[in-house]
Parts: sequence; C-alpha cells; structure tokens
Amino acid sequence: MKNFLKTTLAVFVALILFTIISGIVSISMLGAIASMGSTETTLQDNSILKINLTGTLTERVNEESLEYLLAQANNQPTPLGLNDLRSSLKKAATSDKIKALYLNCGSLSASPASAQELRTLIENFKTESGKPVYAYGDNYSQSAYWIASIADTLILNPQGTIGLVGMATQIPFFHEALDKLGVKMEIFKVGTFKSAVEPYILDEMSEPNRLQNEKMLNSMWSEIAEDIASSRNISANDINQHIDKGLVFSEANNILNQGFIDLIKYESEVTTLLKEQFGEDIKFVSLSKMKNVPSTEKFSVNKVAVLYATGEIDAGSEGEMNSNDIVKELNKLANNDDVKAVVLRVNSPGGSAFGSEQMWFAAKQLRAKKPLIVSMSDYAASGGYYMSCIADTIVAQPTTLTGSIGIFGMFPNFAGVADKIGVNFSTVKTNDIADLGNAMRPMTDSERAIIQNHVNRGYELFISRCAEGRNTSNDEIKLVAEGRVWTGSDALSIGLVDVLGGLDEAIAIAAAKAELTDNYAVAEYPKQKDVFTKLIEDLTGETLTSIILKSKLTNPQLSILNSQLSTLNRQGIQAITPYRVEL
Repeated sequence: MKNFLKTTLAVFVALILFTIISGIVSISMLGAIASMGSTETTLQDNSILKINLTGTLTERVNEESLEYLLAQANNQPTPLGLNDLRSSLKKAATSDKIKALYLNCGSLSASPASAQELRTLIENFKTESGKPVYAYGDNYSQSAYWIASIADTLILNPQGTIGLVGMATQIPFFHEALDKLGVKMEIFKVGTFKSAVEPYILDEMSEPNRLQNEKMLNSMWSEIAEDIASSRNISANDINQHIDKGLVFSEANNILNQGFIDLIKYESEVTTLLKEQFGEDIKFVSLSKMKNVPSTEKFSVNKVAVLYATGEIDAGSEGEMNSNDIVKELNKLANNDDVKAVVLRVNSPGGSAFGSEQMWFAAKQLRAKKPLIVSMSDYAASGGYYMSCIADTIVAQPTTLTGSIGIFGMFPNFAGVADKIGVNFSTVKTNDIADLGNAMRPMTDSERAIIQNHVNRGYELFISRCAEGRNTSNDEIKLVAEGRVWTGSDALSIGLVDVLGGLDEAIAIAAAKAELTDNYAVAEYPKQKDVFTKLIEDLTGETLTSIILKSKLTNPQLSILNSQLSTLNRQGIQAITPYRVEL
C-alpha cells in the first residue's frame, strides 16, 4: 500500500510538472510568434487606421507579458497602451498613405485621465492632419463614447446602446463584520480627509469623505459632459436630462434624434460607407501594425527621457512600483549626459511613505542637474504627489486625482478573536515595548502615543517636502492638505499643479527648459523586458494568481473590495489614497 501511494504521488507530481512545462513552452512559442510579428510595417496607398477601443486603456503595454499573450491566444481584447496610441496617431497624421481614422468602439475600461488624454490625441490628429475620424459601436461603453464623441461621424448599430449613465462611487465598510469577529483596527493618521482607514473603523462615509467624493465626482463628470456637449452641440444640461430619463436603454432612433449619433448602420454597412468615401481599394491598418511603421523623427543624441512610474509604491507585487528601481532609474538619467531633460510620468495612488521619500530625494538630485517635469496620469496622489512635488513644473489632466497629502498607519488587533475561541497567551519580555505590534493583545496608551508621534513627524516631513517643491510655506500647504483628494482642475486653482495637459505638453515644456528646439529625441524608460525574462517573472510569485483573478473579478464592486482588502497587507506607514475611478 505504501509503494502504491508513493507511485501515485510520483505520477501526480509528474503530471503537474508536465502541465507547467508544456504551458511554458506554449507561451514561449506565442512570445516568439508575437516577436516575429513586430517587424516593420510598410503602409500601402489609400489606408485607414483602425483602432479597436475595447479592453483596458493603460500607460504602456508589454506585448511579451503573460497577460497580453493569454488574451491574444484566447481572442480576447488586449490592453491598449497610451504610448502606442500616441506614436501611431502622430505617424498616421503625417503619412500621406493614411486617409482617415476609424474607431471601432465597444467595452473600453479606462480611468478618466487616460480617456481624456486619448481623446485629446485624437482631436490633435484631426486638427493637425485635416483627416476625418469615423466612430462605430455595437455598444459604446461610457469611456469609449466620451473618446469617440470627438469624431466627425458617430455611427451606432440599429440594436446598439450608448452607456452614458454618469459617475458613482461605492465603498465597502468592514467595521461591523470585524467587530463581530473580534478584530479591532488600531488607527494612526494625520488628515481629516485621509479616508483609507475609514472602512475599518466606521460603518459609513464620514462627512469630510462624502464631501470630497461629491466634489471629485462632480468635477470629473463636468469635464466629461462639457466635452461631449461641445463635440455634439448638445448642452451639458440636456445630456444629464437624457441620461436621467434612461438614455442607456433608448432605441437607436431616439439616440439619433437627440443628437448623440449621426448615423445608424450595421458594421458591414460602415465598411461600405468608407469604400464609397475613399474607394473600393481601401486597406485597414491595425494599431499593432501602425506602431511598427518606421518613425519619421530624426535621430538625435539629445534626448528628453520619459520615465514611467506606475502602480502602488512598494506594494510588493508585479505591476506595482518598486521605489528602489525608480531611484536607480532617476540616478542613471541624472548622470546620462545625452539626456537633457526628464519627464517623470506618474500614475500612482501612493503607497509606502518611506519609498516615497527615497524617490523624492532622487528626483531632487536629478533636478539639480537638469530640468525635471512631472506628467500626472490617472493618479498622482499621496505618495504619488510626494514624489512629484519637487519637479520644476507639474502637468496634470483636469480629471487626474492628486493631492491627498496625508499619511496613516494601521495595525490589526486579534485579541477579541482569541477571547472568542478561548486562546490565551503568556509573554516574557525585557522591555516594555519589546512586543510592540503584537497583534494578539491591545496596544497600551504609551505605545499608541509612540506610533502617533511617528506618524505626526512623517506628516510634517511630507508637508515640508511639498512646501519646498511648490516654493511656499508649510502653513500654506496645510490649508490644502489634510489628506484631501483634488482633481487636476481643482489642484491647478490651489497651486498643487502648474499646467493642465497631457504627456505631450510635459515633453514640450521639458524641451523648452532644456533649450532644445527640434534637435531632440524622446526615449522611454525603464526599458521593456524581453519575452523570456518577462515570462519567467510572470510564472513566479503572485503574478500568475493576479492574472487569473483579474480574468474572474470583472465586477467593479469586487475590484473595489479587492483594493480595500489589500490595505490590510501593507507594511509600515502609508501615504496612499484608496480611490480607483474607472469609466
């Protein structure tokens, strides 16, 4: 019997190993195929750039990542990189072979600032090239419609919908559940509006948190509604009225009569329309092909570097921001004589206060040598603002979430759980605080005072860093701090950012400060990892689990729940905002 069990176990282990190795080989083959497909594209006459607005809009996409390859293999929407869209639209605008832009819209998930940036890129394409933009959708998601509303011609399937519903936020609160379990959260924070800890100590939003949520959502929605109103020649007030009357479930003819679209057609009829406009010999060029069209930009040793700093700071999982890596990149760029200016592209809700301080110092050292411009994407809040505040100029989208100048610490106390199940502990120690942080007993008043003082000092340091970077006093920064989250447009009015715009505006400012005219190239950092390095990373640690969970947790409420629960795993004092806003 013993030998039988050993043999069975050996066979079972062998099968598992075979499955894993087969998967690696298959994925590696997919990577090789993807790499083979990245050869230069030669455009043909009478071409139309076709971009599928589906999937997730993100900063940069590594086509050799496991997530991308699996989506491609399963014929699912692959992520869209803003950097690829930016370069492709610029090349399409200047190419005499590209006659028009065609947006095939669907279920696009995007944070407001990313969607706003892409919309501006398409608007610039129209203005600079004079070429028409067509948009078609079976069903437009809210973000897809906002972006597509800049098109010259909007087309909807006869049975299609437009997902304009407005914006809302929902936060889960765990206090009552934790209380029933016997878990108490020890909270240390500075900032009336620092709300990341609220789900663990309250049963509903505090009034300050509700106030900043209402202000934040109204500010962002005002941007969206005004953009659509301007493009479609409908007042923002009428747009809101149509939404409240159920625009999302309206018939296509009603949507047409209300001015939200120009034509009602099936997708095949759109192709016929384009052939009537541009000739029977039109060719569609995909984004994946267009980005491999050789650039017409001249080579130059003078570079404006764009350093991407994305994700939660020192969260410890793939896809998040490692402060040590960013510090190394900043130091390299500071000492690279070919790099004349740096644009730090920040897309982060914050994270470790310690990591934020290290990046702030590296950024300060770089700024002493060459211009440093920050371009804020979806988020540059809390620790994301900490690392940004030292820049010469801060550029943000009107819908960027920023500020949140405040910090907190949170420690779970499971003494109540132990009492409920009858577990007791005996402790021997040499000093009063030798077991500080012991989760199986309540904290003493003196321990709470020690930690709160530490948090207070961290807050004062954060304030002083912001004051130095913004060239103002600590007292002035405190008036707009307290952990409050601001949109980019509001942050401009209170002096936390300098310019409203996207990455292109930030690059132009960096070049001007470095006294560069047209004799410079733009280089992206950090460099993307090669296929084999990326696959090995993706098949280890938490990444594979994360990819699987992402494929299952599509419900926005589950995403919010996952974001809140991850707070429990954060170590040390945190400078982070809990908000994740998607359209």
